[in-house]
Amino acid sequence: MPGKSTIKNKLCRALGVNLIGSPSAALTLSRRPNRPGQHGVGRQTKMSPYGLQLKETQKLKAFYGIRSKQMRRYYEKAAKMKKQTNVALVQTLETRLDNIVYRMGFAGTLRASRQMVVHGHITVNGKNVDKPGYQIMPGDILQLREKSLKIDRYKDWYNFFEQKLGYIQRDTKNYSGTLLHVPEREEIPIEVEDHLVVEFMAR
Repeated sequence: MPGKSTIKNKLCRALGVNLIGSPSAALTLSRRPNRPGQHGVGRQTKMSPYGLQLKETQKLKAFYGIRSKQMRRYYEKAAKMKKQTNVALVQTLETRLDNIVYRMGFAGTLRASRQMVVHGHITVNGKNVDKPGYQIMPGDILQLREKSLKIDRYKDWYNFFEQKLGYIQRDTKNYSGTLLHVPEREEIPIEVEDHLVVEFMAR
C-alpha cells in the first residue's frame, strides 16, 4: 500500500504544482513532470471548461487541505462579502490558523502545522486554540506554547522554516508571529486560477 507522501506526490503531479510545499514533491515534479499513469507521457488532451474549473478547485482544496463540504461553506461565506468572491475565498482560506502557523514557519508543511494546532502547541493571543480552521485576524499573535518550548524539535522548526511574507512579522526571540494585515491576493503564494474555482462552485 502506498504511503501518504507517495499519494500526495502523485496528486502534485496530477495537478502540476507542488501543493504541499515539500522538497520531495518538488523533486518528484522536476523529475517526473507528466501526469501519473502509463498514459501520462505525451498526453496533451485539451480540457473542457468544466475540467479546468474542477482542476483549479482541486488545487485550491489541496493547497489548504480542506474537503469539499468545507470548500462549499467557505465559498458561501465569501459570496456574501463586499469584495470579489474569488479574492475573499482565498483570503479566508489563507488566514486559517493551521495555514498561518505554516506561513509563520512553525512547521515545514501544512500537515505538520495542523498537527501542532490540534495537539495544543500554539497559542493565539495567549489562549490555547486547537481548531485548525480558527480564523486569524490582523494583530493576532501566534506563539509556541510555553510547555512546547521545551521540545527542541519545535524550536528548530521555527528557526529553519521561515517564509518571508509581507503580511507576517516574526519575533524570533519569543518564538511568535503576528498577522499584520489580511494579505492581498497577489501576496498569497499559491498557483490557482481562483476565478475558475468560483465558476465551478457557482454551478
